[in-house]
Amino acid sequence: MLVKRLLSISILALITLGCTKNLQNDVVILFEKPLMLKQEQELVLNLLNSSSKKKLSEILKDQSWIESYLIKKYAFQPTQIFINSKEPKYVWKNSFYLDAQLSKFPYLGDVNNLLHLNIPIEFVSSWMQIENELFSIIDTYKLKISSVSFTEAEGWYFQTSNNLRINLGSDISANALKKLSNALKYIFEKNLTPSIIDLRYKNGAALNYGK
Repeated sequence: MLVKRLLSISILALITLGCTKNLQNDVVILFEKPLMLKQEQELVLNLLNSSSKKKLSEILKDQSWIESYLIKKYAFQPTQIFINSKEPKYVWKNSFYLDAQLSKFPYLGDVNNLLHLNIPIEFVSSWMQIENELFSIIDTYKLKISSVSFTEAEGWYFQTSNNLRINLGSDISANALKKLSNALKYIFEKNLTPSIIDLRYKNGAALNYGK
């Protein structure tokens, strides 16, 4: 079943790219997942112009976005290349994708609607620990976080897709999330539209209505 699924995906991918099997070199490329990245499209063209197994391996090893690959080469049969691509989860500092294992590979702006992280790489695991709980709070009010940032001067802050900024400060504990939940509840009950919610105060939150 897996081989059949891979084959159907690869045929669709090649048709989409305007590529077919290379009749001269007999290379067939099979992707495990639907194509998402520009690098995948570029790789197809490079592989279809290569014939030796050594050259194919060199090209594939150079792709940081590939999770795993397998080359099957038999006499008098097309060379088959099975590719499992990494799945981007975040955009990190507008330069790299990060997958769920925090593996980095180049960001070319080709996948939309990913969360942008502008934080030190060593802080990403801390973010992942509170991410689901934070999203649960935000989703209650139909908000969507577009970016997460951290600086030494300001601590943690988030930007929503409707340009609301939320300052959490250095604390991203359960207590900070509770303060955020209470602040959002108050704002929506009072039908307020601040541009900034500042939760860096010990006993409450400050609302800013400027730009």
